[in-house]
Amino acid sequence: MNGRTALIAVSAVTLLGAIFYFNGSSSSIFNMTSDNTAEGVPGLEFKLSQISRNPPSLLITLKNNNPSAPFTLLKWNTPLDPQAANLGLFKLVDEETGKEIPTDGLKVNRLMPPSEEDLVTVAPGTEEAHEVVMNKPWLPEKKPATYKVSVSGKFFGVWDKYGGDLKTSDLEAYADSPFHGRQFSSNEVSMRVE
Repeated sequence: MNGRTALIAVSAVTLLGAIFYFNGSSSSIFNMTSDNTAEGVPGLEFKLSQISRNPPSLLITLKNNNPSAPFTLLKWNTPLDPQAANLGLFKLVDEETGKEIPTDGLKVNRLMPPSEEDLVTVAPGTEEAHEVVMNKPWLPEKKPATYKVSVSGKFFGVWDKYGGDLKTSDLEAYADSPFHGRQFSSNEVSMRVE
């Protein structure tokens, strides 16, 4: 009877351990999928439009649709970054072949803390626009050509306040900003190259 009791005890412990393990795993999976970094910043929207065919140029517009909150964002690794075309943010697909064009991103060293030029503030109901020229060496030589273009990535730093209200300590700790790591994406546009 002693051996049988031990076997039942070991089986019960194993069963309870399995239940705990699988319940713990599923709650971790649930927490990962409900992580707010997968969401965007409420009210911020990127829109692309082509403004030139030769050289091919896109107008990147960031609109703040939030009725009451201003947003100040760190331009680094966003479409508003002066290096945007070289950072691997843009997805280009050849409309004729359906093949995606590789756009490997460069690693850019940044000076800390970010400067005023590295920030942009978008007040409620306003927008900020920036031109990106897409005549980089990684773009195929084929002309004429048409590409489907969109942009996506993650914000490094976004604050729900005006830039003048940010302190140097806020900029140094941009990874602690309220919307750090939130995703952004844009519409898809046809870009004609001639």
